[in-house]
Amino acid sequence: MDKNNLWNHYRKNLQDFNLASGIYQAPGRVNLIGEHTDYNDGFVMPMAIEKEITMLVQLRPDQKVRCYSLDYEQILEFNLECLEYDSKNIWINYIKGVIFEIKKLTDKLQGFNLIFTGNVPQGAGLSSSAALEVVTALAIADLHKIKMNKIDLALLSQRAENNFVGVQCGIMDQYISSLGQKEHALLIDCRSNDYQLVPFKNDNYQIVICNSKVQRGLVDSAYNQRREECKQAVEFFKSKEEFEINALRDLNLINLEKYEAELAPKVYQRARHVISENQRVIASKNYLAANEMDKFGQLMYDSHTSLSQDYEVSCHELDLLVNLAKKENITGARMTGAGFGGCTVNLVKKDKIDKFIKNIRENYKAETGIKAEFYISNPAKGARKVE
Repeated sequence: MDKNNLWNHYRKNLQDFNLASGIYQAPGRVNLIGEHTDYNDGFVMPMAIEKEITMLVQLRPDQKVRCYSLDYEQILEFNLECLEYDSKNIWINYIKGVIFEIKKLTDKLQGFNLIFTGNVPQGAGLSSSAALEVVTALAIADLHKIKMNKIDLALLSQRAENNFVGVQCGIMDQYISSLGQKEHALLIDCRSNDYQLVPFKNDNYQIVICNSKVQRGLVDSAYNQRREECKQAVEFFKSKEEFEINALRDLNLINLEKYEAELAPKVYQRARHVISENQRVIASKNYLAANEMDKFGQLMYDSHTSLSQDYEVSCHELDLLVNLAKKENITGARMTGAGFGGCTVNLVKKDKIDKFIKNIRENYKAETGIKAEFYISNPAKGARKVE
């Protein structure tokens, strides 16, 4: 039985309980610009992508939760009173984590059956985990008539990942999965969690995501090292009476350059990336709002150069993909995500997309032996119930 038939089979059988049910969706995301700025109280600008997780949920008359992943081809069961971390089946912990947080809001939680499937590429840095958290939170809240707005859903999903899954992620992934809108990117202030929708509609352009197929194996250790180097920069400027700062977001490049000689070279480079990247995000908002795609695209290239040279979180394959995009005269390209693998995000004129994908695929494979994957997307709508 193929996936579609399975879906219809379980959808039909779930009606046996004759209890409330619904179908829900939440998208993955790509970060257009603003990398490694989030933990420095900075700015990021992601967009939701046209790939999502779809979940069918129906309440049960007991305390059992029965979860079926079509993609993993697994059925797992547990009781609402027994939420233990599962080290063998990692995917279930995102669902358990959401339940763990929702139980803090109500003592009237019922059991439920759920079945889900998705087309968000896993391991590519496109936030399939955040999409799973957000769609689960939306489904449970809706069926239990728990009043939560989209910000509440995002914050609860973040807490699920922080407190239960044990990943200290920022708010970006859950925010954009919940709050995304068609024809808009989302500018997020990672200090205040304030956000604003940024118009991103141009009939001549689409976003093309190139998956390098390189696993991001060095991210954890490098991530911790970069955070420490950013902290060292902050502590240095805190020691100067002329500055009142809490994070690199509070500095400008003039401040930084004034003390370059007193900073360790790597600390200076890390700070320069974060400060300049914040400036690029704000400028990008203005260029997108004004529909100045060429200027936005140049900021994407500048961002990649900074990430590769100053923050040193790129890799040969990501640099190659960006350089190949330049040779194709693509409007903008950069690595996206934590780095050391994953994807690049490309701003491509629609009439160039087919040629772009064909040439990049061929040249990338010739250089690396790896067959890249490509995903084309417009800015998509955030989490929703499917009526």
